[in-house]
Amino acid sequence: MSGKLRCSAERCANNVNKFCVAASIHVNGSSAHSSPETDCDTFLEKGDIYSTSHFTNRNLSGEFTQLFSGESVEISPKIACEAENCIYNVNKLCSADFVQINGQEAHSSERTQCETFKEYNQ
Repeated sequence: MSGKLRCSAERCANNVNKFCVAASIHVNGSSAHSSPETDCDTFLEKGDIYSTSHFTNRNLSGEFTQLFSGESVEISPKIACEAENCIYNVNKLCSADFVQINGQEAHSSERTQCETFKEYNQ
């Protein structure tokens, strides 16, 4: 499953104009009960010595489509999710139609979070 995704982690190598160009991302938070207890494990700081390795996880066709769609979100990476308490987690894949990852000041995945996380009402 994949939903449209917007990301504010501007220091991430996968972030191009607030769009995630990764083909797939991984959200951590197996025991999370709120958004701040989640993070985007795919975060890779721009300029990091390993940032060139992310090219194998690049959604080139989605990135090309996004170039011509303006503000409309067209990129839809596969979103693997460990947040077991989230209503959108279906067999460890995110089923949300739209996902927002925040991390304006992030220098690592620990400063990112999935704002779309919504806990089951138990």
